[in-house]
Amino acid sequence: MEIKVGIIDDHKLFRKSFALLLSQLEGIEVVFQCSNAIELLELLKRTKIDVLFLDIQMPVMDGFEVAHKLNVKYPNLNILVLSSFNDSYSIERMLQYNISGYLTKNSTVSQLKKAIICVHNKGIYYDTQISEIITDLEGHKRRKDVKLTDIEVEIIKLFAKQHSGREIAKILSISMRTVEKHKEILMQKTQARNFIGVINFAILRHYLNDDDLKQQDISSTILKRNV
Repeated sequence: MEIKVGIIDDHKLFRKSFALLLSQLEGIEVVFQCSNAIELLELLKRTKIDVLFLDIQMPVMDGFEVAHKLNVKYPNLNILVLSSFNDSYSIERMLQYNISGYLTKNSTVSQLKKAIICVHNKGIYYDTQISEIITDLEGHKRRKDVKLTDIEVEIIKLFAKQHSGREIAKILSISMRTVEKHKEILMQKTQARNFIGVINFAILRHYLNDDDLKQQDISSTILKRNV
């Protein structure tokens, strides 16, 4: 039984060439091709397809709007985004609409066929480049959820003011070993490759402000505590 495919892309030459290419693949039938959302929605009223190839940049409605509408009207339709857009913003936004996969327009024929079969079998397919971006996005989201404790923030502030580990241990009345353990945990929590990365994380999340970065002796302003 052939997998029925639809294509929506406003570039006529690309669309027709792409339809011809897919039609030559065994087990795949291109049922229709169209140039905008109005045509697509009319076609879907009377034509059943298994997989839709969706472009992002289109007139009338862009691919984001189309994906959103299809989510509501045809929640079981497998959507494969095929776009020249491979930026993290476009990918992250498309992921909100439960797409089945995302490929760039320089994908190979074997990747296209693999993607169609994969999503038809209720799988998810991203080409290598897109997968790497999604992995980075997921890592960024995990980092956004990270919360720092008061003692961790104080340690970062002191390192940002270029205090040594020994000086920090003395200021906070803790051992050097405890300072090093906090450094290790902070690098793991923030997924930083060095402590500069930890400091940058704290700045971006507003744990540190301009005063925290000024070079001055702040030992008298830090509460002494045992850890």
